[in-house]
Amino acid sequence: MIKATIQNSPYCTEITFPCTETELLKKLGELGIDKEHLAPTGMVIDIEPAELSVLMDCEVSLDALNYLGKRMDGMEKLEEEQFLAVLSCDELNINWGLKNIINLTFNLPRYTLINDTNDFERAGRRHLFNIRGYLSASEAENKEWLAEEGKKLINSGKGIDTEYGKLFVNEEIPFEEMFKVTALPPYYCDPNAVVSVEVSYNGEMELVDLPNEDIAIKKALARLGVNSIQDCKLEVDSSFDIADEWWAKIKEVENTKELFGLNNLIKTEDIRIKQEQEQPISIFNKEVMRRLDNEGYGVTADGKWLTVTLNGNAVVKINDSDIIYTDGDFYDKDKSGVASLSETVRRIYEYCSSYEKAAPLKAEDLSGNYRCLSEFNSTVLAAKYSEKYGFEFVIWDRTFDGKAVCQGNYHNDYLAAKEDFAIRSGLVDSDRLFGVDDLEYMHKCIAFTLENDDSLNYEQEKELSELKERIEDIVPTQTDNQEQGIQGLTM
Repeated sequence: MIKATIQNSPYCTEITFPCTETELLKKLGELGIDKEHLAPTGMVIDIEPAELSVLMDCEVSLDALNYLGKRMDGMEKLEEEQFLAVLSCDELNINWGLKNIINLTFNLPRYTLINDTNDFERAGRRHLFNIRGYLSASEAENKEWLAEEGKKLINSGKGIDTEYGKLFVNEEIPFEEMFKVTALPPYYCDPNAVVSVEVSYNGEMELVDLPNEDIAIKKALARLGVNSIQDCKLEVDSSFDIADEWWAKIKEVENTKELFGLNNLIKTEDIRIKQEQEQPISIFNKEVMRRLDNEGYGVTADGKWLTVTLNGNAVVKINDSDIIYTDGDFYDKDKSGVASLSETVRRIYEYCSSYEKAAPLKAEDLSGNYRCLSEFNSTVLAAKYSEKYGFEFVIWDRTFDGKAVCQGNYHNDYLAAKEDFAIRSGLVDSDRLFGVDDLEYMHKCIAFTLENDDSLNYEQEKELSELKERIEDIVPTQTDNQEQGIQGLTM
């Protein structure tokens, strides 16, 4: 959130960003600016947070400042701390105008922020997830490797002290200009938007969320530098369930270009499939409740909090993030139970958070409202959400022309989908991986060796036992079958 005092001499007013187009129009009236102005500007007299003080005494686009407010409003706590730490770091010698500050919101992986330099494992986990955007299941469990990566980063001597922690610049990641001149980069952030329309012209694209004020459409066209919407290409999408007959009418705008008419239609008609009217619950909370209910837990919602119980006893409380808070005496009796539950919730939060931020998957002849979680080397990881059945994850290949997708592998399990995507896209070399059968056979061999090889010294036995436990964490052991299998092994 941004609080700014804006001046259009002799008028002055305070504006909180982000704000709706209606709220902005009201503020323009207070500043004596014509409400039909398609590129309103104002002088920044005061601004919060203080890290944005570089904008003070500058004439800025109020629409661009509102866009920055939306980008900041969509940040998680760590992302916001990264963002503010970079802005506060004088050593970077970057000319921070509004354009570069907006671009910074798209370039946070270039900067790693470490709050606690004494926790190497956490530092390594945070750094690698920041620069890569993911960790495989095996990597996430490899605490020694993560700690080593964290130690290398912290001991590199390249950290810059900030009030938010130590900041590292990842020079190998270039600073990309998403916001170049006037057109605002697409950002799916309006929870009230029923339909999103991509308006493209001369290589630039603006995203218009509907319903909206007509002035918002006019501004988008002005930023694209187009005189007539008939000269634009339009693509329509929606994350809502819309009746088929309405969807056919909505898609017609791609040919007719009647964007203002579509906007009026959505304002006056309820085109969404009827849902029960109840207090909105986040997708994360819904997915946690669905998953844990299937696993035998009791889950009750209280505002943003979920209370999880097992056999009537309180287990944990969960807030709308990946943080778990222990409660009651369950933790003392069975720490492994809470640890397993915590890991499940963290994974749910990961894919729910990715899904909510992801843009709709653009592909010809694609049925269903899929969102693109990741794409690499013409391979796509997409997801579709259903309140009844939860998430469906799909790995597709792009067709040769890039316009469609094919050869889908479907998963209900997120970890399996991630691993499939990593291998199929070439992010991970499949020849370097062990399959389930390989791991089970290795486990049998290790168990047999530990039981029968008297020549093992303490260190060797310790290393083999740890390796056996790691395999058991990945592949649940079939004790009876393994004991039978061990009888057939020889040294």
